[in-house]
Amino acid sequence: MTDRKIKITVESYEVLLIKRHAALSRSWCASCSKQVTLIDMNDAYAAGLSEEAINRRGETGRIHLIEKAGEPTFICLNSLIQTERR
Repeated sequence: MTDRKIKITVESYEVLLIKRHAALSRSWCASCSKQVTLIDMNDAYAAGLSEEAINRRGETGRIHLIEKAGEPTFICLNSLIQTERR
């Protein structure tokens, strides 16, 4: 009797869709050490991320939250994309 091996490969893809009518903001992300595109929290909520999920990922460093005095909190788009790929 011969042993058989079956290899199953599963691939999945997710799309994060952010609709913007205005120009995207760019700023320095200290965690990435480069200029990045920023999205605001409302765009993240509209894309289906909950406030709890954003805060949890921000606390663990999985996404980079960028806070500037007198402005709303932004999310580094690079870190968000990397998080969604995992």
